[in-house]
Amino acid sequence: MTYSLSTRVGGYYANGHLLSISGNVGYRIQPYVNIDFSSTYNQIKLPSPWGNNNFLLLGPKLDVTFSNKLFLTTFFQYNEQTKNINFNTRFQWRYKPVSDLFIVYTDNYYIGPVFVKNRAVVLKFTYWWNK
Repeated sequence: MTYSLSTRVGGYYANGHLLSISGNVGYRIQPYVNIDFSSTYNQIKLPSPWGNNNFLLLGPKLDVTFSNKLFLTTFFQYNEQTKNINFNTRFQWRYKPVSDLFIVYTDNYYIGPVFVKNRAVVLKFTYWWNK
């Protein structure tokens, strides 16, 4: 099990102030599964006309290792600042060292009311040209 907690306090741009609190909790089921949950809260205080803002970012993540060549990563992220929900799944096949094939599915939603912002399936191929 892993965990972390961190804070940042200090100046922010033109006479502003930032308070940021981040936390992370993870659990690994050796050697195949890693589950992680992270959150960040930001409080930003700026002089007039910008005012004060509070933002929350939440994100669970799941990593599954099927073998030393096949991987699956899935994460969900809620961003209060942009009123956005993001879902992302990535399948990775490492067919030789430093050479991978990725298939990525991503889905973005606006909230309140919920509707699709964009969605995509992406294919990425990398190859190491070393002799």
